[in-house]
Amino acid sequence: MLLLMRYNPMKLVVAFDVLFLKLERFLLFTCLITLLLFAFLQVVLRNFFDGGIPWADVFNRLLVLWVAVFAATIAVKENRHLSFEALFKYLPKRLRPTLDFLVSAFSILVVILLTRVSWMFFKDQLMYESQDVLFKGLPKAYFTIIFPIGFGIMTLRYFLKLVEDAYKIFAGEKAKEVIPDDDDEFELSVKVKGV
Repeated sequence: MLLLMRYNPMKLVVAFDVLFLKLERFLLFTCLITLLLFAFLQVVLRNFFDGGIPWADVFNRLLVLWVAVFAATIAVKENRHLSFEALFKYLPKRLRPTLDFLVSAFSILVVILLTRVSWMFFKDQLMYESQDVLFKGLPKAYFTIIFPIGFGIMTLRYFLKLVEDAYKIFAGEKAKEVIPDDDDEFELSVKVKGV
């Protein structure tokens, strides 16, 4: 408790968010490299050895889903997923945190519903398609776990964004010390480049 009183809890939220983003990027990179290696290996095996790995094409299709989901979770973090930029241009700048808060609240509701539906989809896949195996008895249905995981991550992302947006509303100018604004980051990069 003393630690929380001494430090701003929003710094912990921002630090957790940054750490989680690094993990997501690592997983995205790993899936993408694995996808490219298996695709390259299949091409070499088919063209030079008249063979190939029987399950590699299906595995690559499943990895494409994983890459897409991790890219979507990162897009949520970078605020590139759902935005009203045209509306922001015409509203006073002081209303932006409130509108960001409302967008985040609505987005949380949507991704919670998508998480629930994708979990039901995953359970149905396990029940009805558990006999369809990829390799060594591993059912393809296991790979669809990425949907509830991905939407769960998006829920967490929007929740953290909602907390940040609420902090921006109530802390005002103090929020800029803890949570960098996108515009501030752009201004900083322009100053560094000397433009």
